[in-house]
Amino acid sequence: MNFWNKRVPGYNYEKKNLIKLVLFTALFAIIFINIYKPFSSPTWYRVTNFMFLVFSTLIVLTGVLVVVVSRIVMYYYAKKKPITYGDYILWVFFEIIFMSLFYTGYALSVNKERDVLQTLQESTINTALVLLLPYSILMLYFSWQEKEKQLELIDKVSAEKG
Repeated sequence: MNFWNKRVPGYNYEKKNLIKLVLFTALFAIIFINIYKPFSSPTWYRVTNFMFLVFSTLIVLTGVLVVVVSRIVMYYYAKKKPITYGDYILWVFFEIIFMSLFYTGYALSVNKERDVLQTLQESTINTALVLLLPYSILMLYFSWQEKEKQLELIDKVSAEKG
């Protein structure tokens, strides 16, 4: 069985882990946007750093709705059909595309003088960073948690036998 057809472990789309993913991704995005400040966005508002934090948080939380809807659909989809790595990668790709289109539309509505293709490119890169970094961290964390559970179970079984 090749990588693309191999099943993604079920713990990646358990309800509690999907909630962790959404919350961690939102927090990561807020921190990322406020440190990195993509699109020279603070100059759009000409506001204090605190007000930029407020505005960017609202924008990020609106964008995270894409992830929330996507992961709810994934949760129910996974109950009917196992998700392969190919499916999962395609799923995340579409999350990035939809979210970057949302942010491109928002950026262009705030600053109509921006170039559409350049804005879309920047938005796609920033969205990929904002999603792929926390997703990767959480996949490793969920895997580690699962291995810990398996080791505890092995210890428990061997203690009962010994």
